[in-house]
Amino acid sequence: MRRRNLLGRLRERSPADLLRIAACWEVALDGREHADRVGQLYRAMRDHWAVRDRAEALGAAEWAVVEALVAGGEEARPVADLAAARGREAEEGVAAVDALAGCGILYAEEAPPGADAPAYFLARELATLFGRVQEERLLGGALGPDAPLRALLSTLEGGELEEGAREWGLRVTPGVLAREALTDEILARVDLPEQRRATVGGLPEGAERVFAAIREAGGAMPLAALRERLGLDAAAIRAAGRALGERLLVWHAYLDGARVLFIPRDVLAPKRPARDAPPPLTPVEAAPDERPYHPCAAAWDLLTILRRLTQGLLEWREGDEERNATALRRLAPLLWASADGVPRPGYVPFLIHLARDEGLIRAGEEAFEATGAVEAWRDRTFNEQSRVLFNRWRGARDWPEGLSQDDLQILGVDWPAMRQVVLEELRACRVGTWYDAAALALRIARQRPTLLGGSFSAARAAGPAGTRDEVSAAAIGIALHGGLVPLGALREGADARGRPALALTDLGGWLLGLRREFAPPARGDRALAVGAGFEVLLFRPTPRRLWALGAIAEPARLDTVSAYRLTAAAVRRGIAAGLTLDQITTFLERAGGGPPPQNVAFTLREWAREHAGVRLARALILHPDDGVAPERVQAALARAGLPPAEPLPDGRLLLPLGAAGDAPDPVLEALRAAGLPPHWAREPRPSPARVP
Repeated sequence: MRRRNLLGRLRERSPADLLRIAACWEVALDGREHADRVGQLYRAMRDHWAVRDRAEALGAAEWAVVEALVAGGEEARPVADLAAARGREAEEGVAAVDALAGCGILYAEEAPPGADAPAYFLARELATLFGRVQEERLLGGALGPDAPLRALLSTLEGGELEEGAREWGLRVTPGVLAREALTDEILARVDLPEQRRATVGGLPEGAERVFAAIREAGGAMPLAALRERLGLDAAAIRAAGRALGERLLVWHAYLDGARVLFIPRDVLAPKRPARDAPPPLTPVEAAPDERPYHPCAAAWDLLTILRRLTQGLLEWREGDEERNATALRRLAPLLWASADGVPRPGYVPFLIHLARDEGLIRAGEEAFEATGAVEAWRDRTFNEQSRVLFNRWRGARDWPEGLSQDDLQILGVDWPAMRQVVLEELRACRVGTWYDAAALALRIARQRPTLLGGSFSAARAAGPAGTRDEVSAAAIGIALHGGLVPLGALREGADARGRPALALTDLGGWLLGLRREFAPPARGDRALAVGAGFEVLLFRPTPRRLWALGAIAEPARLDTVSAYRLTAAAVRRGIAAGLTLDQITTFLERAGGGPPPQNVAFTLREWAREHAGVRLARALILHPDDGVAPERVQAALARAGLPPAEPLPDGRLLLPLGAAGDAPDPVLEALRAAGLPPHWAREPRPSPARVP
């Protein structure tokens, strides 16, 4: 048995057959090659609007044959059975079969041996489309102008529904969003006036005229009257109907035996459903978790990450989740935002994302590396660092807080605008007052229903994404828990039933402009204390102290008073990075208000001695020409704000350039300004070796 698809049958027809079928379907074939004409005809015959026109042109006997074949599925039936369909006369039935075959609707199957006549079948694509026409005729007014749009959408195939969703501004991945959820999203778009205007505004000219005529007629108009009024031929009406149908703006129905085009009431005059009222902003009794807390924990943790990167103790690769998981396990005990040795999901990638936007780190050839901007960053206060990170998050074009979860995915959202709305609503909260987290997110979602914009798409890894309110509330919850909590603007807690609660912190109140800048309470009469057991207690943490302490000590405990431990490995790393024993001792003495214990000082000397080496520095040698007094050179350097040069015994001057090897350009400019043009001395060439 031959395959019963329409395309295969058309390919077998001769050029003359194709022209006859095209005339029957009112299709103009302009392709030069046989394959081009087959393609044109195939596309036309698979159009639902063209099939409706062809069904309308069929006689009663021809339609009876089509119905008989639709009811029989893919089975081919003998001519005698088809001729007798619905009690028709044999001759009338045979003529109907011949007419349908001539139009490319019926195809003959080779007759088995001994059979008098061949059996006929409907091509598979045409059987589906004529079956839909049959259903439309049977339903009549049930799917007419007064039918709800949800009921009309239920009659569409999956691909048609997804196409309609795209026309209404949804970004749809085929087969991902469940049919019910997709229908809900379309209906939500129809409720938005700006979305309706955008969908109608992009219509082609012919479709725009048809839509306007139907709307002026009250929302429904017989197809025959529409053709007469607009003077459009069948092909133009089909093209307009196709464009309007793809946008779900105009539908087709059979009312009292006539074909009618109508605009659904939900589109013509949508009635906005009453929205649920936002929950009240009611304080709840709650308490924070018992984990150690610091108001600027994110800035502190980022400083730890940057310090580890500069020391080569952290290797973080972009997109390499397996290696990053290993690095995360080693890093977790050093971070505030960790519980039982595990940091909160997405926290470290979130900080790295913000640090990269700020220019503090960059992607190197192998892994991320710190940039020169870190030196200025460590000179900022914790409050300043927190404000910079907050502003980076608020203006991020992508969704870094979404890294805290892997269930909900949302596309097509203006994230900076969305976060601005969330922050505006949070200004209604009182600093230090607890609110139910879920109720707060839902309140913002209902207060600002267009928070995610008029066009976005959402999908969940498990199950439907939900309604607009549900998706908005989920996105807001991620912004609160995945963005503002890590940044210290909100603090998490729980009520007596264990339900999550949130409170605006002092830092959050300052960042939102609700109060003046706060200062953390001072503890102790000195910045730190060094114990005889090599433990360093940090009473007054600042970024510079943390940076210096991180160069010579290992974090041991993060708490109200954090603890670090001086170790041989840490001190030797600091010395290898350029620190001297005097610098280490001076830092501990000044911050601790006195020298460290004698055993600690002795051990530090031993560790430093074991790591002794040769230190290098860059310098310029200035050799004044004859007649140029060294004092004149020194005066030129002083006028330029440069340090004095050190006189050498042979009359030359030695000018250190600094440990970093600063460029000598300022020195050269200072000499030129003083009328002393500088010239680089040529290195003497080595004498050639004598060959014995």
